[in-house]
Amino acid sequence: MADGGLSRPRTLVVGLGNPLRGDDGVGPRVVKELLQRELPSHVEVVDAGSGGMDLLHLLEGRNLAVVVDAARWGGDSGEVKRFNPRQVELSPRTFSPHHASLAEVLALANALGYTLPQMVVFGVQPSKIEWESGLSPAVESAIPHLIDAILKEIMGAAPKGESDV
Repeated sequence: MADGGLSRPRTLVVGLGNPLRGDDGVGPRVVKELLQRELPSHVEVVDAGSGGMDLLHLLEGRNLAVVVDAARWGGDSGEVKRFNPRQVELSPRTFSPHHASLAEVLALANALGYTLPQMVVFGVQPSKIEWESGLSPAVESAIPHLIDAILKEIMGAAPKGESDV
């Protein structure tokens, strides 16, 4: 990618999803919570909505990207799971359908030879993804745990391998 992103904060936390589609709004909800906290200056928090190919521009010039999205892998509603980019690419139907899914964005970046930052993806198993605002109780109750896991990642305290949260 171009050097245009070098002056950006080194760490990006990005929430994906649509808050008008029930639990698909988990990413934007987490962003809202994080923006109310005092975070280190090297961290930028962005609500990327439905993502799409614009996500490549957001990743440009970063050392670490933490992505939060609804993900269907068959877990219990509200369960949080930590994925690495390869796991996301190998299971494109897991993550919520957006303009271009996260898996498609990562696959395109690799195909075009873009250098991506170290990346961690937190998927939250939705109860419902329907045209209604607000998170289900199960997903809402996962928010504090998810925030703690994200803070550990951006502070460098979390293990680097993939694991359940």
